Parts: sequence; structure tokens; C-alpha cells
Amino acid sequence: MPAWSVRLDGWLERLTKEFLRDYCRRNSHFKVALAQYGGGKTHFLLALAAQATAENWATCYLQCKANVSLGDWYGLYQIVSKTIQLPGSERGGIKPLFQAALEGMRKRAEKAPEPEQAIDEMLSALEDENWPHTAFAEVATAYLNHLRDPRLNPKGGEAALHWLQGEPDRLDKKQREALNLGVVTSQGRSRHGQELFYSLVKFIPKAGVHGLALLFDEMDTMLNVRGKALEKILVSMRVLLDAPDQRMDRLPLFGVFAAVPDIIQQMRDAQFLASRFRVVVPFHKGDDNAPVMDLSELGQQSEILRAIGEKLLPLGVQAHGWKVNAALQGKNLRRLAEVTAERRTEVNARRLYVKAGCGLLEEQIRNGERELMDKELGNLIESVYEDIRRSEESRKEEDLG
Repeated sequence: MPAWSVRLDGWLERLTKEFLRDYCRRNSHFKVALAQYGGGKTHFLLALAAQATAENWATCYLQCKANVSLGDWYGLYQIVSKTIQLPGSERGGIKPLFQAALEGMRKRAEKAPEPEQAIDEMLSALEDENWPHTAFAEVATAYLNHLRDPRLNPKGGEAALHWLQGEPDRLDKKQREALNLGVVTSQGRSRHGQELFYSLVKFIPKAGVHGLALLFDEMDTMLNVRGKALEKILVSMRVLLDAPDQRMDRLPLFGVFAAVPDIIQQMRDAQFLASRFRVVVPFHKGDDNAPVMDLSELGQQSEILRAIGEKLLPLGVQAHGWKVNAALQGKNLRRLAEVTAERRTEVNARRLYVKAGCGLLEEQIRNGERELMDKELGNLIESVYEDIRRSEESRKEEDLG
């Protein structure tokens, strides 16, 4: 089934041409995507992730409500290392990334007189490079050698994997000594996580991809703090954006923070961030380098929902083989779009509309086609909204349990 997005193609093409195919293969660049609740932020990020995957980029989609915070580099690296996803890989994390890097080395070594010796030389070259974390290359080499032959020193390979996953506390003294590692103190955790993150991003192209697309959803939940806690997060954001030591200039990284419009003022109020979020010519007016993208400029909610409905009907016909009166059901879906857009709900309106639209079409196929009135459509929306709300509450209870 083909993936599709609504009203995003033009913006995605611009981001692809300017950043995924050019600038961010050599440098880092970040943007902020703004929209009200239910305004399409998640849809935009997931569409961008799909585009990045198609362009052969590794991706990492992070929901900030899931305990993700720029104020905790150590914890942030742990989550990134476990969720990073390569194109075509069913599993995310460090192991598939390093397996892909090893396969690339093996492929390049195929024509060498001594392929294994050629791989040894590649690993030596890796250790000779300058890495943001001074221990990264040695541990990475140890893990790559473990993947070459898992029978040799399996405990050492396991220790290297734990360290690369941001879990240094799982190594005992003997394992640390074997890898020439020191203890990561509580005071040193933030710098440790930050330098590991930079090192991982630098390593990613060795897995055969162009770089990392790092996508933060619901950024406003991360900034829902005050005082020193907020300042810590904003300072960390500045580090991620600017990296004063210029290290980021050589990292293939494209990032997007998605949030509600209110948070942009918090960023501009921070003196050290103000210049980064100053907009002269808005993105929707043609400046690809504008730091802020206002998703509301993609169209009104009702217009976007109607466009989704236009895609939804033929998609249902294709997927289920439905035989419907296209004109009648098109009218029902357009009215459903209007009714959905009029209702202020906590649930993403697009998610609500798609679920209700599918239910509407299934009911029409089952019980006979007819034109639905606004009251019926409103009842349908309320019913679907309650189903989604109960499902989310149940999932929260499971997470707490």
C-alpha cells in the first residue's frame, strides 16, 4: 500500500533538495515546526521520516512526553542509541547499525588480496580518526571485531555493546580495564552522553547512509518547566544547535523540533538562542533556511481534512475492493471533514478523521449507502473520540503498571 501525505509534498521536496541531498550530508541544521494541538505536527514528522528513509538516511523519531529531555544528555543518548533506525532494517538500535558498517567493510574488502587484513586496516584507520568521545573508536572497534566472530570473547563484545548503548554502569571493573575505560561519574554523565551522541552521528555514514534525521515530537512538553530546569534545557538546545567547538560543522545531522507556537517565545527570550530563531523571510514564503516552519500555512484544518478524504476513498477501494457510489461517499467525507474541524478535541483531528472516515465507509458498505446528516456525523465523531480516549487511558495505565 503506498504511503501518502496531504499538502506536504512541496515542503518535503524543498527540505529534501536543500538538506537531505546537500547541506546536511556535511553539516548540521535544525528547524522548529509549529502547529496547535491536532495541527499535524506528528503527521509532518512521520512524513519527513519516511522521506529521509527513502533518501537513505538513518532516522530517530522521539516523543518528548516519553521522558525525553535535552536537559539530560546521558538519558537522551540512551534513547537515541536504542531507537535509531536504518532504512530497510526491521530492528532499531546499535547492533543493526554496526552490523551494516561491518558489511560495508566486508564489501569494500572483497577485492583485496587478503580481505580480513583489509578489514583490520579499516578498523585501524577508524581508531586513527579524531572522535568527540576519546574512547569511542576503541570500543567501536572491539564491538566490530566481536561481530566479525561472535565466538571470540563474547563477554567483551557484550560489554562493548552495553557501553555503546549508553549503559557504562553495566560493565564491571575487569571489563572496563579490558576496554581501557574509566568509571563514568555522576558529574561526568552529561558530557559523556553529549560526546557519545556526537561520535555516533559521525559514525553513522560508515553504515552506508548519508546521516541522521533526528525528529523531536511534542517539544513543548519538554519545555514545560521553570527556572534552572528550563535554562538547562535551553542551554543544551543551544549546544545541539551551535556546538561552540565547531564539531557539529562536520556532522551529517538534520533535526526538527515540533511544538505548539507558544514555545517559540521561550526560545527567543533566551538571549543565547534569540538569533537562531529570528525569522526574516518565513519558510512558507520561500526561505529554505528559515529556522521556523509554521504548519498552519499548509492550509486550514477543514481543507486538509477534505484533502485527506479525497485520498481515503480510493485507498479504501484499493485496499478492500469496495464498490461504492464515489460521488455520495465523497460528499459524506467532505461533510465529515467540516464536522471534525468544528470540534475542539484533545485527539489529533487528522487521526480522528481517518478513523471515523474508515468507520463511515465500512458502515455504508455493510448497511447500504445513503447521505448522512451533520447530527449523525457528529455522533460518529464523538463515538470514535471516546474509543480513542479510552484506548489511550488504558495504555497509560499499562505503562504505569
